Amino acid sequence: MARKPAAKPEVRVSTSEEAELAVKEYLETIGKPKARGRQARPKADFEAATEGISDPLAKLAAIKAERERVANIVVGDSAEEGFVKYGKVWAKIHDYGREDFAALGVSRRVLDAVFGGGTPKVRVVTTGRAPRVSTKDLSDAITSKPPGTWLTVSALMREVGGSPATVRKVLDELASEGTVTDPIDDPKHSGKGRAPKVWERN
Repeated sequence: MARKPAAKPEVRVSTSEEAELAVKEYLETIGKPKARGRQARPKADFEAATEGISDPLAKLAAIKAERERVANIVVGDSAEEGFVKYGKVWAKIHDYGREDFAALGVSRRVLDAVFGGGTPKVRVVTTGRAPRVSTKDLSDAITSKPPGTWLTVSALMREVGGSPATVRKVLDELASEGTVTDPIDDPKHSGKGRAPKVWERN
């Protein structure tokens, strides 16, 4: 019986089209001049940050947190960010090594971020609302506090994240379970306006 000719090796295609496209998009930029000037920074969304807040001081704290969030965003190279995110997994699937990308012209800084050895100062640009935080993350953060800890909506927003409505909902649920006390007006409040609500860890 005649033997079948050996099949020619074929390049394996990544099971993730997103990873495949991210790597390809970045590699296509190698050797090309970067666009001059800074990319536009996203605008602060004060309306979303203060949604559901009636207390003026809590609203002021939420506005400050949103302003600081936007100010801390580093506007980076989206193609590079995609390569940093997916490059290592894609390279493993296709059996490529760090040296292969280096020979193609990928910088050491980026290779360190993909394969280890350092992280470039690149950050994904986010727009609109602050990053979502699950109610479980908020609940875990609150229950991990030692008994007697005072808790406010604005402080938890800065520490963990989430919208004012989500934070307040979790606090109210934990208060009904007895994990925290029912809210009271902050006794330390001495400024103008209504005092913010304070919960205490039981």
